Amino acid sequence: MPHIPRLMCTQHPDATIKVAAGEEVDEAVVAFSVYGCDEVMVDYEGKSTPFTQPKDIVVRAHMSGLVLGKELFLTPRVPNPTLEDVDRTVLAIDAAIMANHASYRYWKEQAVKWIVLPMSDPNTVALIQRLISRKTNVVASELGIRLGNISLVPLLEDVDAQLRVRETVSSVFRELAKLGFFPDHMRIFLGKSDSAVLNGHVASSLAIVYALDELNFMSQNGEFPIEPILGMGKPPFRGGINSPELADVEAAQYAGYSTVTVQSAIRYDSSFDEYLRFRNSVVPPRRRREAAVGDVRPLIERASRMYRRTIQKYLDAVREVSRLVPSTRDRVSWEAYGRAMKGGESFRLPRAIVFTCSWYMMGLPPTMLDAPLIVSAYRNGGLDAILDALPSLQHEWRFDARFLDVETARRFLGDELVDSVLASLDIMGIRDYGYEPYTSLLRGAQGEANVIALGKLRKFLG
Repeated sequence: MPHIPRLMCTQHPDATIKVAAGEEVDEAVVAFSVYGCDEVMVDYEGKSTPFTQPKDIVVRAHMSGLVLGKELFLTPRVPNPTLEDVDRTVLAIDAAIMANHASYRYWKEQAVKWIVLPMSDPNTVALIQRLISRKTNVVASELGIRLGNISLVPLLEDVDAQLRVRETVSSVFRELAKLGFFPDHMRIFLGKSDSAVLNGHVASSLAIVYALDELNFMSQNGEFPIEPILGMGKPPFRGGINSPELADVEAAQYAGYSTVTVQSAIRYDSSFDEYLRFRNSVVPPRRRREAAVGDVRPLIERASRMYRRTIQKYLDAVREVSRLVPSTRDRVSWEAYGRAMKGGESFRLPRAIVFTCSWYMMGLPPTMLDAPLIVSAYRNGGLDAILDALPSLQHEWRFDARFLDVETARRFLGDELVDSVLASLDIMGIRDYGYEPYTSLLRGAQGEANVIALGKLRKFLG
């Protein structure tokens, strides 16, 4: 089995620092040489990344004395052709193959061994894997070089998909077998952020815990190992594992992953000492606990249902505030490429980072949107089951309590949700919330400069 990367550097726009597409080539080299990442995701999903970027990174790595394809890799995330124009998918695949052509010329290795497909389903996985294999074979044959297969990595970023992870992995493997493609391992990407936007923090966290247990079972009892990638950011709502303060408890809760994403905020909004604290917490990955949780599916369904009922009351406020949040990467606007929440009618929501930042701007961290669930579970004697399955939850609420401003939250959201949050804090024994100068700045004039300044105080944009 090939070397499996442990730290995947990504191009997420979750930092307060603007990084233009033209700077991402040097950024990748720094990720390899300074931050100790052994994989860089070149991101094309909803993002205007140049199609020359993978090859440019290979060339710059060669100039810097790095070798890609043995222990250092490039892993593009290509657009899903059911969500974006198919020509962007094809061009992103071509970019990966051209990077491999260059890396083969330099090192007789292929820099790209995996490609990530977002919002995956078995049929689309088979389609894209077939396209990758055919294109690779044509290039190798025409140029007289040896290029190995590039394996597709399904990205599951919704609660429903994560609850069906065993079925999905089996279906994907069957589709690959039809193509004569028999991988000696499979990487599965579990995304937290979009799942949290659509289902809430508790439901999305429980779904990943469940999926990791399922993958662990399949890996131990199947014919080949399954290597999970954990896609999480710095704020608790987006997983919290990139936070130096939370990394240790999150790594324990989500034990069983093979790779964890290293997003922008931990590299640009934290000191290097804080980065090392994070890295030491998540590497090496910890073995999955046996029988970590029972059947959490009914709890996930209930948590998701209560979250959706809550969030639909505040959609107008979220959309309005989200327009103040600047993009710190060259991405497509969320209004053109957002996430849809379906429930009676379809609602288009901002992408996860903008969504998360918008709630902090309204004075209420989005982790706390599960407050009605916390209060209800406490009254019904079910809170211990949630805390047993998610031992990091109280740490996350305590972390986020610093950014709760009751005055601002009441102004944007009214009393019902804020009172539920205060009751939840009391239930979990968290007495302190808010701090100066954060609350003073939050209550000031709303604008892009304030959004960035508040993000710097939090040490992440969203």
